Amino acid sequence: MVTIPFEIQEMMRKQKVIVVGSVDLNGVANISPRTAFYSSNDAIYWLDFFKHKSQGNFKSLPWVSIAVIDKKKLSGFQLKGKVSFVTDQKEKIKITDIVSRSATGKTSAKIFEQMSQKTPDVIMFVPKAIYSLSPQEESGRALVVDTADSEAITLLGI
Repeated sequence: MVTIPFEIQEMMRKQKVIVVGSVDLNGVANISPRTAFYSSNDAIYWLDFFKHKSQGNFKSLPWVSIAVIDKKKLSGFQLKGKVSFVTDQKEKIKITDIVSRSATGKTSAKIFEQMSQKTPDVIMFVPKAIYSLSPQEESGRALVVDTADSEAITLLGI
């Protein structure tokens, strides 16, 4: 398991945006900025209201990259890992409310009223490796790796 360093969690909180990159079965890349998310020490969660390209990619190829960037400092991080859909109803409600409150200050019920009762899926990302995006550092070498995950080691060439 990879613990998301405090520096990265802090950067996500301050920048208020992450960019999620995924790929479809034809190898076509897709990126999607996310501004409503929540991070714990070992996962990042976000709500998916639209359920289009990214979600289809998540279902067929769950490996994604997440970038968080501080453009003023010209630094950032890329987290590579896997996504899954939170299906436990209690956990889904809990995470939905946490994300909703952190993004808007409103409960999820108020947000759903404004979005015609559309209920989101809750996506959970678990990092397997973390890389620096800072220009002065070697960004091809992982800073942190989940060495207990043999699939990650094989796919990431570590």
